[in-house]
Amino acid sequence: MQFIIDLDGTICTEEKTYSRSMAKPLEGAIENLNKLYEDGHTIIIYTARTWMEFEMTTDWLQRHEVKYHQLMMGKPIGDMWIDDRALGFKSWEATKQAIQEKIDKKK
Repeated sequence: MQFIIDLDGTICTEEKTYSRSMAKPLEGAIENLNKLYEDGHTIIIYTARTWMEFEMTTDWLQRHEVKYHQLMMGKPIGDMWIDDRALGFKSWEATKQAIQEKIDKKK
């Protein structure tokens, strides 16, 4: 499966633009992403950060040992995303369960 995952507020804490390099990983985020990667799924990180933040963002991902296939910058900023394939993020524990249910259905 291919997973497209937001960065700020999903993988790491939301921080002001000038302090994003100090963002903290959210509980369970890196472990769950890396497990999906190791299980053979494609991981695409999609962020509203600008291209000017690309190097800082890739440095953060490397420093925190996040495994991924692609980083996409410039996601449009909106107040609400409406998508037929979206999973509303509440916690990585709930997300892990929802992902497993989806994987099991595909078998």
